[in-house]
This record gives sequence, C-alpha cells and structure tokens, in this order.
Amino acid sequence: MSDDALLPVVVVKKAVEAHNMVLFELADPNGAELPAFSAGSHIDVALPGGLVRQYSLCNSSSERNRYVIGVWKDANSRGGSVAMHESVNIGDTLQVSPPRNRFRVPRNTKHALLIARGIGVTPILSIADYLKAQNIPFELHYVYALMSPGSFDTMISESKFAENTKFYREATEDNQLLDPASILTSQPEDTQLFICGADWWMDPLVNLAKQKGWAEERIHVERFTAKVAAAALDKVFEVKIASSGKVFKIPGDKTVSAFLEENGIKIPTSCEQGMCGTCKVKVLEGEIDHRDKRLSEEQRKEGYFLACVSRAKGDLLVLDL
Repeated sequence: MSDDALLPVVVVKKAVEAHNMVLFELADPNGAELPAFSAGSHIDVALPGGLVRQYSLCNSSSERNRYVIGVWKDANSRGGSVAMHESVNIGDTLQVSPPRNRFRVPRNTKHALLIARGIGVTPILSIADYLKAQNIPFELHYVYALMSPGSFDTMISESKFAENTKFYREATEDNQLLDPASILTSQPEDTQLFICGADWWMDPLVNLAKQKGWAEERIHVERFTAKVAAAALDKVFEVKIASSGKVFKIPGDKTVSAFLEENGIKIPTSCEQGMCGTCKVKVLEGEIDHRDKRLSEEQRKEGYFLACVSRAKGDLLVLDL
C-alpha cells in the first residue's frame, strides 16, 4: 500500500457485534464522499504499530458516506485484529487505501448462491445487497461460527435481503445443519457461487461444488488467510539482486520479503499472506515455488512471484530489483 494512495478516515462508530467480533464505521474527516466501491470489495487499513491489514466492506456499495468493516479478534492474531479491537477507538483517524475488488459479481449473473461462515459473511453482505437491488434471484446461507453466535444478525434482519437469508448455528441441538450437497444440486445451471470463510471449512465446499459439476468460472472464493507451508520446514535457497549483483541466502524460517528487508532491501508488502499482490516481483532466472492465492496463470508465466510467501524450487532466483 503506497503512501500516496492513502485516504484519511475517522472512526465514527465502534460496536461489539458478537463475542470477539467488532464492527467499525469509517467516514471522511470532513464529511465528503468516499471513493465508490463495488460489492465484494475490501480496503487496506494502516494500523497502529505500522501493520497493514485488509478488511472487506460489508455495507451497501450504493453508499458513499461510509465504509463499514467487521473485525474478528483472532486467537492466532499476528497483531492486526488485536490492534483493531484494543487500540482503535471512536474519534481516531486511520489511513486506508481506495477499495479494491477480487470478489466481484460477474456482469452476466442471472442467479447466485452465497455461502458464508463467521467473519466470512462480511464481503457476502455487500454482494447480497447488490443482488437484491438488481433483482437478481439468490440465496444466502450463513453459518454462525461457534464462538460468535448472532454476528451481523441485526444488519441482516434490517436489510432488504433478510428474506433471502437462512441461518445455521453450529453445535446446537435444535439446529438444522448446512446441507451443502442438497443446496448445490438444487440451483439453476447458470448460478454463480460465492463462498467465504475459513479455509478448512471452505475448501471442502469448493471441492464438492466441482464434484457436482460446477464449472470453475462459476465458483468465486474470497480467502482471509492463505495456506502457507511452515517456514521452519522450508529449504534454504539464494536470491540474486539483478541491479547490484548481491546474493542473499534465504533461511528456511524467513520469507524472501522479510529477509531482504532485514538486509536493507525493501519490497512493499501489505497482507503478508500472498493474497493482495503488493509484493509482486519479476523473477529473471530460476524456477518458482508459487504459494500465493493472487497471481493469474498469465502473470506466473511472465515470471512474477509474490515475495511474501513464494520461494524457489531450485537453488537460486534472480530478482528484477
């Protein structure tokens, strides 16, 4: 996230949405309109302590007066969600990026199926609002995470898409559990599928959809965390900086971006999970072990990799730096 792209916003509302779940409403300090966004978008938020994290916008994309984000306090937080919960309060000014979208509703959408769990519902909410406003038929199946029952219940119940929504509560005796096989087989053939939630919950749904005949281009997934192999188990390899000829040996417990920064070479980063594309670097020589969830096949063929997660398959990568 480059500094010249940042926008100042003021926290005008901070409300507990459920256990470990807080809702933040952000607005322009002078009451001006904020940059427009499309349903499914997210923003980068610069946090106290120098961290940058991405959060989905869950309010209506027709609104220009505010950005609304939900933040789950992750027990395994690397500092981002804890900072939002404990250090950011009403009246504080934050710096955010203009909205970006990697979870966009295709223009030709005629029907849609939305499935979400826990904090994964945040981008889904703006998508549901958009579909309702466009009179596009859809179903929203929302599974409350075990530790945050009731999250976003008020927002959904007061929305125009409440009638399109079915709720599921985990680990309750009287609950009808989500039946993805039945849901996936009862949709029109031109339905677009949107899924968001934790990887361990979401990946089986994606695999099941493919088994049921859903084409890849009709399956849309938003990931909050990328699956990165444990760094301590990784092989050691070298990177060469093309402009200077300097060679650095990347340890098994360090990413390329982190180790180079420690040695005075800064590659811009944001999510540090291989999801946003901020740390994209051209590789001039060497075979890449791609571990990101962002780059297209075309970008990979052109030799790009994301330095915050990807590594070398061989012993050396030459970077266009």
